[in-house]
Amino acid sequence: MPAGIALRGLLVECSLLLLLFSQFSLYFPPITYASSELDSEIGNLVEHAGELHSKGLNVSAVTEKLNSAIVKYEENSTEEARRLIAEARGLIENMSTIADRVYFTNMARKALVVAALASIPVLVYTLLPRAYLYLWYRSRRKWLVSRW
Repeated sequence: MPAGIALRGLLVECSLLLLLFSQFSLYFPPITYASSELDSEIGNLVEHAGELHSKGLNVSAVTEKLNSAIVKYEENSTEEARRLIAEARGLIENMSTIADRVYFTNMARKALVVAALASIPVLVYTLLPRAYLYLWYRSRRKWLVSRW
């Protein structure tokens, strides 16, 4: 008898768990192939946009397109989402052609700024005494020196 009671309790628990899982499956539909395909495509585009941003390009238009594509996909408008993803892909391809040139231009600009800032102490050390002496002589050139 005690084994029958334990078996009955186990069956009740299993049926409750089965009922609970079936309710969860109604609220959370299974992931389909199309959504995982779009997710991976959007993920790749976001990764490329991050690389372009790290090279100094403005990728706000791409992020807006991808954000709109995600919103359209969540509204079950997959064709509109695919169109926006294609536009974002085109923008990324166009930006990729000039990314290296922009990166090297930014690096050259930063190197020039560092060189200019590093030269300030040297210029002050060499030019300040000369400028001081020049101004001192200019201001006192009409003075007369007399003997006592």
